[in-house]
Amino acid sequence: MMNRKEFYEYIKNNVKNYLPQTYENAEIKLQEIAKNNGVNLTAITIPEGTQRAVPSIYLDSMYQDYLNGKPLDSCVGDVADMRIELQDMAAYVNLGLPDIRNYEEMKDKLQVRICDPEWNKDRLADKVYTEHGDFAAYYTINLEEDQHGTSSIPVTVNLMKSWGVTAEQIHADATAADKDRGAVLMDMKEIINSMVFGGEEPENLLNHKLDMETIENPMFCLTNENKMNGASLLLQEDIRKQIGECLGSDYFVLPSSIHEVLILPDNGMFEVPALNQMVQEVNETQVEPQERLSDKVQFCNGKTAVLENAERREARLEKTKEAEATKEKVAEKGGIHGKLEKVKNEMKTKETSKIPKDKSRDLATVL
Repeated sequence: MMNRKEFYEYIKNNVKNYLPQTYENAEIKLQEIAKNNGVNLTAITIPEGTQRAVPSIYLDSMYQDYLNGKPLDSCVGDVADMRIELQDMAAYVNLGLPDIRNYEEMKDKLQVRICDPEWNKDRLADKVYTEHGDFAAYYTINLEEDQHGTSSIPVTVNLMKSWGVTAEQIHADATAADKDRGAVLMDMKEIINSMVFGGEEPENLLNHKLDMETIENPMFCLTNENKMNGASLLLQEDIRKQIGECLGSDYFVLPSSIHEVLILPDNGMFEVPALNQMVQEVNETQVEPQERLSDKVQFCNGKTAVLENAERREARLEKTKEAEATKEKVAEKGGIHGKLEKVKNEMKTKETSKIPKDKSRDLATVL
């Protein structure tokens, strides 16, 4: 049984045996690629001829298949098959490979992606990013994208400087490009039924007004039409407002992955600590480390579209409640003193009215 490094080197040294002759002079390379949340993956690149854009094929999951008993040569063959399948995309990208230094050509290809900045300090170090509450938005140029994947380049600080634009301009243009990619809100039950039984794609509910009383255990998924890196749509205020109008209520946002977020209407049945714990458990057991978005559940006001950390919101409301209770006690205490003062003043007035007029004038003079 080979260790990880030996496995990767074996694939690198033998994959040409499974590829067409057009790859015989290819300079095959292994490289570490930094992904979200401090995860590094190993990829192999196999250029054909003079290609400038070469797809990366990740080997980490294949090594796991090898450990689970898959024959070594079958793993090598899978890498070759994947490279051949990706050739059409690579050829297309190389055919029309744009000049990434030209911002006007690039801005329609921008995409917003989000992550937890506390988990990604090193990854964000040389990237252009903006802060949005618990999330950091960073940006990519998507050279090619479809339901199978995306060929992209990260927007670095140096690239931004060469463009001569600001981070705010990049965010605005990337947001506009994301609108063109389309936002989708789907019922989770319909998604599961579609995955298990096949059939039609679940309906996009974003422009609907739902009768929540007729829906049992409502839960919805927000993503884009390609279902790739769609969680960033959460940052768009108009989309958050649309969701509020659709549900007719405030709602919780569960950061399920970088590709989508889950929406739970606030029907008074959910406790924030329990939701946070659920997200943490799912992240640890069901989501690949590089695809985890965050452990922090969010709360969104359905009318104002204001998004905030759900736990901090509860703490803020509790402080406000305590402050109001203290104020009421002070007011109540002040009210009793006020009543006593009023009675005292009334008694003084009555005593004054009993004084003869001439003495009253003398009293007035003294006062």
